[in-house]
Amino acid sequence: QEKNWNNLLGLVMKLMEQAEKKFTDGATRKEWVMAMVQTSAEYINYPVDVQALSDLIDSLCSLTKNINVKVEEIKEAK
Repeated sequence: QEKNWNNLLGLVMKLMEQAEKKFTDGATRKEWVMAMVQTSAEYINYPVDVQALSDLIDSLCSLTKNINVKVEEIKEAK
């Protein structure tokens, strides 16, 4: 399972990007990403901790919000 962590992270990030374009509501985005990951995991018989997945998505969302704010601050400073 540890060996596949990078693949799982990559999948979650790609799905989050797709969800950003498909849905306007954050809760709907997260629900869709979680469903897609769980479906993919079931297909390849890879157990996924739902709480860990939820926490990962929340962490990635927080991270992107911080990064986006800093990028805007840099643009405004120029």
